[in-house]
Amino acid sequence: MADSPTSEKQGRPRRRFVSSVGRIAVILGVAGLAVRLSGVAESLAYLPSREPFATPSGTEDVWFESGDGARLHGWFMPAVGIERGEPAPAILHVHGNAGNISTHDSFSRFFTQHGFHVLVFDYRRYGRSDDRGPLRRRALLADTRAALAALKRRDDVDHSRIGVYGVSLGGVFALHAAADDPDVRAIATVSTFSTWAGLARDILPLLGPLLLRGGVEPADAAARLGDRPYLIVHGLQDEIINPRHADLLAEAARAAGVETQLWTDPAGDHNSMIQRNPRARDRLVEFFSQHLAPGQTQPADKPDPD
Repeated sequence: MADSPTSEKQGRPRRRFVSSVGRIAVILGVAGLAVRLSGVAESLAYLPSREPFATPSGTEDVWFESGDGARLHGWFMPAVGIERGEPAPAILHVHGNAGNISTHDSFSRFFTQHGFHVLVFDYRRYGRSDDRGPLRRRALLADTRAALAALKRRDDVDHSRIGVYGVSLGGVFALHAAADDPDVRAIATVSTFSTWAGLARDILPLLGPLLLRGGVEPADAAARLGDRPYLIVHGLQDEIINPRHADLLAEAARAAGVETQLWTDPAGDHNSMIQRNPRARDRLVEFFSQHLAPGQTQPADKPDPD
């Protein structure tokens, strides 16, 4: 039976609508692919600060170059109670996304009270580091590798007792730098995600994975740690990185035979868990003390008052 003129007219708007939706989908797909390939979405995710800040008393300003010549700035925080120039175990602190070292040193300065030197540094475009090159994960990984190399060049660092400690975004680069350097003896990450696509999906369930390409995956690096111990710390009230990522990192590492410990804080959030919970600090100190064995450790932090 042939269509009537009326039914044909009714079908035209429907076909035009479907065609329009199809064109919009193609345009959005092409735009999303262009954004993904260009790295624009990733560059917008970083939140560096170049606000001026003072160097704390007793902290050494250090400078070193990344692989492409970018000049990077860091703070060397010497272990308390160690004679000047005396080799001691050291921890490289790879900090999180927003701000600069002046807003992140509290995440690691407590280690100095327990016999560890600490080096915390700023990636390119952060703090006093060079405003050079794009903010891309491979560039920030290169910066992390340069910081680790700078730490290893110091005469006051015991090169046989070096640990790497990454917080949030910094955990991504800490894991890869450690996996690629056999001189690193122990690794800890705090509030770190497992994959870029997983993080993007948490933020934008439909578009996120399309906009943020893969590569330099944390879970992949965790599986390459070999016989080095790995500690994962995460707050179960983390409002930025879903706590499920801690389990995914642990699964990837354990499946590859990595000695992995997972410690969670039931009340811990993303930004203040380390400062607020002495048990989180104690767990980190205990881990690095066990595997880097400083000659002498100070008493653990006293619990914060209620």
